Amino acid sequence: MLNKGVLSSAFSVYWEDAERCLQAKAYWCLLHVTACLPDVCAALQSRTGKATAVSYQKWCDKYFNHNALTGLERYEIRCKLLHQGRARSVKKGRYTGFAFGQPDASGKVDHLRVDGRTLHVDVGELYRETHKAVREWIKELESNPTSAKANYAANNLRFLVHVSNQSVPFAIAERTQVVKVMKKTS
Repeated sequence: MLNKGVLSSAFSVYWEDAERCLQAKAYWCLLHVTACLPDVCAALQSRTGKATAVSYQKWCDKYFNHNALTGLERYEIRCKLLHQGRARSVKKGRYTGFAFGQPDASGKVDHLRVDGRTLHVDVGELYRETHKAVREWIKELESNPTSAKANYAANNLRFLVHVSNQSVPFAIAERTQVVKVMKKTS
């Protein structure tokens, strides 16, 4: 059973780093974190603990409240961005590309504006929408702690990466392998 607060606690590392990105105006880093969050949620709530293209899209379609980006389009952004470092689309869809931006010097935000077939996306706003969607998802699972999704999330949480301030020692066997590889290449 999913205990109240466990998911919020598990996601705190994402929220804290995202806030640091916002404060530092590290929008490129923030965009990468934002694009992967639906994957994390979809994987946690799945029986197998793995996300798929379909689970990402369905998660987005359920938890985002506007039509400017469908789950499929969000998945396309994720794939192009995380795997290719691109913002151009090659698929026949509403948009041929995405322009990622940040507020200008006066603080003006350009978010979800279509220019021809390019969608302008403010990274900070995209993050805020994603943060809200993840919070809604957490609320849904915590309000139904015995549901299948909540039980899967409770079970899969143990596999979620945990960040620690302590150094993690290199295993002796791994060190031996590294030394052997280094000797072969020398």
